[in-house]
Amino acid sequence: MKSSRKLQDSLENFRKALDKLASALKIVNDRELVVEGTIQRFEIVVELTWKTLRRALRYEGVYSVLPRDTMRAAFSAGWLHQEQLWQELLDRRNDTSHEYLDDQFILDYYADIKGLYPEIEKLLTF
Repeated sequence: MKSSRKLQDSLENFRKALDKLASALKIVNDRELVVEGTIQRFEIVVELTWKTLRRALRYEGVYSVLPRDTMRAAFSAGWLHQEQLWQELLDRRNDTSHEYLDDQFILDYYADIKGLYPEIEKLLTF
């Protein structure tokens, strides 16, 4: 029962973070802070995505620790599709710590977020 409640809490936090990201994506990206704030919200969604998947997998008796392992297990379980897209999602999240100050990276990353959002939303609906 306790793990079921934790999974529900994770799903609720994931939903709230995704709603915040949706709100950010509706704002015109005409200022640096809008783009950077959207990227920050996206990074939170990515973290909650893999951690929620990890908790759901544990609920099902499958244990993983690292984000990539969790994603692979979710593919094996049939919960995720388009493996390359999800691996790119993790890659993009990892790139921010190395390239965050590059203006072109920030603009490209923002555009990628708009493309990845619908897939993350499908996962939450699933």
